Amino acid sequence: MKKSGQIPSFGQGLELANIVNKAIANVIKENKISSDQVQAVIGKPGQIFDYFKKLFSSSSEKISSILSLLSISETLVLESLDGKATIANTKNTFKSYLDLDFKNWHLDNKGRATKETTIQIYEMGHDDANFSQTFNSLSNDLDSLCLTQNQIIRFCEKYPSHLRQDGYATFFLFKENNEYFVARVRVYSGGLFVGVGRFADDGVWSSDVRHRLVAPQLNLES
Repeated sequence: MKKSGQIPSFGQGLELANIVNKAIANVIKENKISSDQVQAVIGKPGQIFDYFKKLFSSSSEKISSILSLLSISETLVLESLDGKATIANTKNTFKSYLDLDFKNWHLDNKGRATKETTIQIYEMGHDDANFSQTFNSLSNDLDSLCLTQNQIIRFCEKYPSHLRQDGYATFFLFKENNEYFVARVRVYSGGLFVGVGRFADDGVWSSDVRHRLVAPQLNLES
């Protein structure tokens, strides 16, 4: 099944159909789904095709005209956090540089508590793009791509090796005062650097240096 364009064998098709049938039956039983709900899904075959396309896609496959999902052997998980930590008050984490605009723009607000969150990392490498083009290439639901400042801090502390190295940027989208911002983290010999920009900024970022983007794991079924 790994050969491009090759359909499953008859036996593989039967086995896959059996697995899908059992999975659907299990979901219907656990969630008490009605026949009308099942029929609604049957009436939207495009969603099913999209799901299987994503299911069998390589984890390092180009997923947009701008980004690729990085293939990482471990699952990146941020534990539950109370949301109280803010970047403006975390000099011990960002020892190389901490942008004063986190305070100047009144972004030093305590955030909401968050549940355990699985994280994915993407990398530029196809087309140059600004912040809006880059994040919207993943989803038009920007809230689904946001992390809290507490989560951004924790990711940098817990997974520093997954940040883009060599002084290039890793982007994190967050929302404060009903406006979207992007934290830009860089790794230097003297420690981590963090800057902040407005999501609406139209500056273009080069794909050649493969800047990274960190976001919560997207729901493939949405």
